[in-house]
Amino acid sequence: MRILAISDEPSPRLWGEHCREALSGVDLILSAGDLPSSYLSYLTCFTSAPVIYVHGNHDDRYREKPPEGCLCADGKIVMIKGVRILGLGGCYRYRPDCVNMYTEKEMAARIASLRGKLRATGGFDILLTHSPIRGVGDEDHPSHRGFECFGPLLERYRPAVMVHGHVHQSYSAFFVREREYSGVPVINASTSFEFDLPETPDRREPSFRGMRILKKASRFE
Repeated sequence: MRILAISDEPSPRLWGEHCREALSGVDLILSAGDLPSSYLSYLTCFTSAPVIYVHGNHDDRYREKPPEGCLCADGKIVMIKGVRILGLGGCYRYRPDCVNMYTEKEMAARIASLRGKLRATGGFDILLTHSPIRGVGDEDHPSHRGFECFGPLLERYRPAVMVHGHVHQSYSAFFVREREYSGVPVINASTSFEFDLPETPDRREPSFRGMRILKKASRFE
């Protein structure tokens, strides 16, 4: 499966006259947040690949104008072509009373609330987040700090890959796109990046218990 990961800043290559050509061969688009809803909707006009997204900390306007033709995976497990995607949007809380921001304890509680669904689906294959793991591609400043609870989540379920955003490529001349945590590839989707879904030999067959079939995906309710 060929995946296009995007986040934080629209790509001129994708938001322009060559969009259809740029999306050729892409099977799935994952948005890790902080992108205009109109940009995500635009992409759906030039590809049959499903567009799956989570919220970034600047995506509060999605509540009034969600991306058309796209599927929100935030706080859910969605299934595309037999691939299970767990979405956990938002960032570390650095201001009070802001949507799509969480303390470490709040994000851990979000994960805990999904344990029953994870048991039913047999885990997940892709972890799609906005924020990185604490200490793995994040920064010391609270506005770009990652979540520690993402680490144990990867260790327990051993997905094929984690995709995140939040830390922009333009922030540093020493930007690192691909990292690893406990043997799991971790990809920063900043602007755009294409990759093939890694093989996971010990991957359990997904369970369809509780799955509702949608036109382009099935979603765990």
